[in-house]
Amino acid sequence: MDFGRNFKKIRLQRGMDQKDVAAALGISPAFLSKVENNKKQPSIDLILNAADFYKVDPGFFFKGRNEVNLESLMTEKNKQFIYDLEHLTNEELNEKYDIRMDEKELSDNELKGIMAYVRSLRSIDQ
Repeated sequence: MDFGRNFKKIRLQRGMDQKDVAAALGISPAFLSKVENNKKQPSIDLILNAADFYKVDPGFFFKGRNEVNLESLMTEKNKQFIYDLEHLTNEELNEKYDIRMDEKELSDNELKGIMAYVRSLRSIDQ
């Protein structure tokens, strides 16, 4: 499963149309349609706003994705990377690491979004 399917799934479960949901989330119906059809990736802000709107955990939109066992990733190199994520600025991260997704370098906004998502998950766990 993916973001788009999960966005569409909850909207349909609630019996809502794209126009009303888009208005509530502050986006256009066309953009919502693109998210639901996996033509656009939702921002972290949109995921958080949608979670608030539907009164679900933000993780709902990630359901169906492959789970990662974080303990198996905790090499010294990865521990250093996690430490750096928490303590370096985005500029410093870009200088120190070649962070890519789908073979494209992440933008500052994407890095900020990743950090916002991680922080939101940590606040939920507390």
